[in-house]
Amino acid sequence: MSSQKRGRTVEYEEDGYSPHSIDGSNSHKKARTLQPQRRQSKTADTDDGYERDGMSDTYTESGIWTRPAFEANKGEGFEDVEDEDLDTQRATQIIQRRNRLHMENMAAENGVVEAITCINFMCHTKLHVSLGPLINFIIGHNGSGKSAVLTALTLCLGAKATSTNRGQSLKSFIKEGQESATLAVRVKNRGEGSYQKDIYGDSIIVERHFSKSGASGFKLKSASGRIISTKKSDLEEICDHFCLQIDNPMNVLSQDMARQFLNSSSPSEKYKFFVKGVHLEDLDHDYQLLAETIEGVETTLNNKKDDLSALKKDADRARDRLALSDKHDSVRQKIRNLSRQMAWAQVEQQEKALEGFQRKLDEANQAIEEYQARASRKENDLQDAHRKWEDSKDEVKLAKDSLLPLQEERKQKKAEFEKNKADLLSVQTDQRSIRDHLKTAEATITKAQAEISAEYQKLEDINGGSHSRKLLEIEEAQKRATDARATFDQHIDRLPELERLLRKERDDAEAIKVPLQTKRAEIQQGETLLQSLLRDRGQRYGAFHENTQLLLRSIENESGFKEKPIGPVGNYVRLLKPIWSNALERSFGGTLNSYIVTSKQDQTILSQLMRRVNCVCPILIGNKQPIDTSAHEPDPDFDTTLRVLEIQDQLVRSQLIINQGIEQTLLIEDREEAVRVMYDGSRPRNVKQCFCLQENRRGWGLRFAFGRSGEPNSSPIEPRPGKPRMKTDIESQINYQKETLTQLKRELNDLEARRRELEEGVRRRDQEIVRHKRRQRDLQLDVQRAEEHLESLQDELDKENVEDGRLEALKTNLQDEQDNKALLENSYEDAINTKDRLNQRSKQLQDQLDVMDEGIVNGEAVVRKAETKSQRLGDARQTNLEECNASFDRIEDAKSEKNRAESRLKGQADTVQHFISQASRVSDRVPIDAGETPDSIDKKLAKLSADLARFSKEMGGSREDIAERAATASEVYKRAEVQVDDLEELIQILKYALGDRQERWKKFRRFISSRARATFTYLLSERSFRGSLKTDHTNHVLDLHVEPDETKTGKGRQTKTLSGGEKSFSTICLLLSLWEAMGSPIRCLDEFDVFMDNVNRDVSMGMMIAAARRSVSRQFILITPQSMSNVNLAADVKIIKLNDPERGQTTLTFA
Repeated sequence: MSSQKRGRTVEYEEDGYSPHSIDGSNSHKKARTLQPQRRQSKTADTDDGYERDGMSDTYTESGIWTRPAFEANKGEGFEDVEDEDLDTQRATQIIQRRNRLHMENMAAENGVVEAITCINFMCHTKLHVSLGPLINFIIGHNGSGKSAVLTALTLCLGAKATSTNRGQSLKSFIKEGQESATLAVRVKNRGEGSYQKDIYGDSIIVERHFSKSGASGFKLKSASGRIISTKKSDLEEICDHFCLQIDNPMNVLSQDMARQFLNSSSPSEKYKFFVKGVHLEDLDHDYQLLAETIEGVETTLNNKKDDLSALKKDADRARDRLALSDKHDSVRQKIRNLSRQMAWAQVEQQEKALEGFQRKLDEANQAIEEYQARASRKENDLQDAHRKWEDSKDEVKLAKDSLLPLQEERKQKKAEFEKNKADLLSVQTDQRSIRDHLKTAEATITKAQAEISAEYQKLEDINGGSHSRKLLEIEEAQKRATDARATFDQHIDRLPELERLLRKERDDAEAIKVPLQTKRAEIQQGETLLQSLLRDRGQRYGAFHENTQLLLRSIENESGFKEKPIGPVGNYVRLLKPIWSNALERSFGGTLNSYIVTSKQDQTILSQLMRRVNCVCPILIGNKQPIDTSAHEPDPDFDTTLRVLEIQDQLVRSQLIINQGIEQTLLIEDREEAVRVMYDGSRPRNVKQCFCLQENRRGWGLRFAFGRSGEPNSSPIEPRPGKPRMKTDIESQINYQKETLTQLKRELNDLEARRRELEEGVRRRDQEIVRHKRRQRDLQLDVQRAEEHLESLQDELDKENVEDGRLEALKTNLQDEQDNKALLENSYEDAINTKDRLNQRSKQLQDQLDVMDEGIVNGEAVVRKAETKSQRLGDARQTNLEECNASFDRIEDAKSEKNRAESRLKGQADTVQHFISQASRVSDRVPIDAGETPDSIDKKLAKLSADLARFSKEMGGSREDIAERAATASEVYKRAEVQVDDLEELIQILKYALGDRQERWKKFRRFISSRARATFTYLLSERSFRGSLKTDHTNHVLDLHVEPDETKTGKGRQTKTLSGGEKSFSTICLLLSLWEAMGSPIRCLDEFDVFMDNVNRDVSMGMMIAAARRSVSRQFILITPQSMSNVNLAADVKIIKLNDPERGQTTLTFA
């Protein structure tokens, strides 16, 4: 860019030498007028003591320049005659003198970059870097945007995408998922050398915008943000003004170029970098072009000399024919020519209008393609949203249906719990009352026994020992009665456990009634379906909406469709393996009931028909473009949904692929095999989910898939009620349904057997309780007999009482109290048993209620979650529907515009053909003179016709035309003679200028080479290295010879024999030495230390900083992934650390 715009002046201010500026103007620009300096001295010495070599001007004694000096140098790779040692010594003295001056490195007032901003560029959403005016180190981890900063600078200042080696077009630099990107560079614009400071201010902001569609543009803004220009030519002028050589490969070394230059470049490649970097190559090309131009002008001159004699003869013949020419023939010929041009000029006018209509038609076609692509994406989004919404509604209904039986059962259990609670409170009240009465009876018995004992003591005193023996018998009878009572009580204690077991078995027998009822319902449903299959043989639409046939007839009779809708979808699908009917019917959901159209207009018409016939079904909008799934299907050894279906329409196939993923759904009957395929080892290729059958539940299935994070998950597939909607072999379907019904009846028999087993257990438990109660009565009789025996002994003892009335009364009273106590104890024991039984039942009911409450809470949560999900999916579906409708509306508008454009184009094409037909009658097609229009030609025709009419009136006609032609021929001859003289003078001037420029070019190359050699040797000595820089301009080779130890006397080694660090260090020295010879204010280098060890990196870093400081007012942008902790910094060094990259971002995809 700037390298071909304006010359750069290379100054060697230290020794007072200032060579002439070298002109590198573009060859296509208008040639400047050069003033010949034919008397200039051939040996003009310069201030530096160098002589002008290899070029001398040769003049004749009369002062005429006879031989151009450039002709001796036209050969490729001509070599200077120079003293390299002397040049190197002089350049070394200059460098040493400059280093002793210790000039302060001051910031430039203009021409340096202040900040770089990237938006949606490469992998960065927004990246902003503020730069210092002198030395900048940009550091950061890989992916943080270091190289992106340099790439953004290059592109924003006008370079091509290919020059960055990071992309073939600007579109490849836009961040993935974004449609456009923006780059901005702020350039300092202060001081005397500022560029239009009154317009731009202290800074010039350059913005570049580009998009995925290929659009690209520039904005030049002032410091306040006001847009000044959008022309790239203005940007080039700014870069030319500030000498910003952004496209110079040595000035801005990108990451790849830096690696190539620092690590793997050969001597010839280094020489190419050298001549490109200092613009020798561009100047050489320009001078070669100038030499070719001179040769072309010489050829033209020779031709014009040959033509000059012919022109003289023409002029003589024109004068001779003047008397014999007839003006009338000339005028008529002009009229004929203009008449032809008039006819075809009108044709061209109409053809231009036709081209305008064609452009409008092309624009309309492009708009339709864009809108159709957008509509296709929106259509796919809508279908996916609709399928998810339908599935979510099924989930809500299933969740609610699952919750209703649990709520009803909980209501019944709650009522039973409340009744049990009331009974328990009543028993507790009775228990407390019985306990109080029992305490009173025990106190009364104790008192009566004390009184009887006192009475017996009196009798003993009277009767002697017989009374004691009687008492001993009574004691033994009392012991037997107590033992009998203990056995009886122990027997009674086992009764609550038996009753608890009985309740459990009754609950189990009651619980099995629910699955029995469910199984009977399934059998009834299966029998109904079987009867329906037997009855509906041959009926195609029995499984769909009852008004389906009415809707299909309405569709057939409707003439407003662009294309007839397809539907219902299930009628176009044949299932080849009926065993998968239930799983696939449930998986497809409402899709099999839907209809497919190809446009928004057809969707609107079909919706109206559905409402009219009361048969509302889902409507899908599809595209007839077939989908190739061959590269996305699983291993052919497996069955997939697509492989077990025979689909009769391409639209239906595409919709099932898009909405259901049928090409990536495996069908494996065995559950263990399905688990092995899905989850053992690596994830199967091109598989989204897998269906298998449940071996113990006919008609049910299982779905195996992967979650969002890749975790396995599974879910049951319930049979879908109703008749199958997909077509299949009816006999196979009937046989499959019969087998299913047989399996269900077998399962019902198993449940019936289990129920009978449970009922038999209840019966046995009842009998056990009956036997227990019978044994209880026997034990109670034993207790009664023992107590009766005890009473008889006591009666005998009572007969011996002296005071029969007193003792008998006491015993009677005691017996009454004991009977009352026994009655109370029995009542209390019954109350305890009843309370225990009620407590146990209460606990059971409470546990059941807790389980039910937990289930209800979970079920309600599932319902709420499903409703929320359904609402969200419904809103998303509505949004997608509106967007899809809008897209199709735009397509229709674009098609209408296309129709209008086609109509106008056809009309204009007919007009053009008509004009061509009319013009062809006049003549064959003739070219139209430049700038002529039908109006201008018509005016000329009118004038010539008038002239012809006037000439016809004159006798013999006029001689003016012939005289004018003769004068014209004479004038042409004179002008040609002058042109020949001018060309001869121009060739002499150009040859002199070219020879002078080639001389300067050679001298410039000589000075640059010597300066680079001296700087390279000096920089090597910074690390006690010695070496030399060999420049062979004949063979175009630049080679390094380096010896790591400067005390050795050898000639040094080539770079390929050095270690990696030594090689990188040497190449850095070369790069710095070449930079010293360049005039750009900005120098950039990316990852210069990638191949260095720490020692070479530290030395190179210090050397680069020192070299940058010696390059006064130059801005350096150096990029490194390494740390800068070991570098001694100063105020002129700015370290910019970029933020770490965002991890977890998706990988960029490339087409």
